Amino acid sequence: MTRLAGIDIDAQPAVVVPIFLLALLVVAFVVARLVRSATNRWLSGPGGDRADKTPPPQLGVPIATAVLIGGMMLIIPELALPGRLGRWLGAALDIAFVLACALGLSRIAAAALTEYAARNPSVRPALGVTRGIVRIAVAVLAAIMALESLGVPVAPLLTTLGIGSLAVALALQETLANFFAGLHLLADRPVRPGDYIKLVEGAEGFVETIGWRSSRLRTPANNIVVVPNVKLSQAILTNFHLPFASLVMTVGVTVALDSDVDAVEKALNEELARAVADVAELKDGKPAVRLTDVTDDGQAWQCTVEVRDVEAQRLAGHEVRKRLLARLRRDKIALAVKERVVLLPEKMTPSA
Repeated sequence: MTRLAGIDIDAQPAVVVPIFLLALLVVAFVVARLVRSATNRWLSGPGGDRADKTPPPQLGVPIATAVLIGGMMLIIPELALPGRLGRWLGAALDIAFVLACALGLSRIAAAALTEYAARNPSVRPALGVTRGIVRIAVAVLAAIMALESLGVPVAPLLTTLGIGSLAVALALQETLANFFAGLHLLADRPVRPGDYIKLVEGAEGFVETIGWRSSRLRTPANNIVVVPNVKLSQAILTNFHLPFASLVMTVGVTVALDSDVDAVEKALNEELARAVADVAELKDGKPAVRLTDVTDDGQAWQCTVEVRDVEAQRLAGHEVRKRLLARLRRDKIALAVKERVVLLPEKMTPSA
């Protein structure tokens, strides 16, 4: 007679235990297949036909291991093992069961976060940090459960960890502030890697990386400016890539006051149209020419064209200004010359 999991079986343990272990293997295999199939169907739900769909998590090993260990935990008390061996084997199985469940839970949580980020692109930049936090939380929970299974009192340990965490948080207050500011930047995305931004304090450049503590800007001179995440998240800045990468460039021209207004407008319009057709950095579109002011210094004209992006602005501005100057010279339209009055002191005569 063998008692197994509270059930009396009319057979010897040498027969019952191997059959039970074989049945456990079959059950573990079936459960692993069912869990994997359910996970694949979940990931293949709405939006599951995307080209970047989330790969299914590898749950076969942790699920099968958890089922096997759980079944073995049922038969250990019935084997009448020696006291110390039984206790150590039971504790080892408890820890292994907790670790297998934690591994499966961690993989499921990581797959869930990856799928959520794939369906919501706005949170995709924060995916790596979020998955790391979830894995750490699952690992801490597993460690607490493992300690409880070993009979270690957890409450004093949690109190000590809480006090220690508070001390560490106070000591690393600035670092933690930059860390959470980095999470805010990754989730809210006021700036993204590759964007060209300009801070109100004066720093400007392309966003190279947004790290856990600081962000790096590459200036037009190919230098790196390191900005703490707290400063970047609180700064008033201009993002030249939002909502579109293209931008409007304005070129000012001041011609002589007595110039023919119609002739100036025609010349500027024609040359801007040619520049839009020839210069690759300019986008197709209708340029605009406006007479903005008339003063004693001359006629002030503004020419606006659309540039592909901020990086192309310098080359496009150079080419447009060069073409406008050449056209004005060909049409004999004089640029304004600011008058300067120089007062000379009267010539002093020597005294008699």
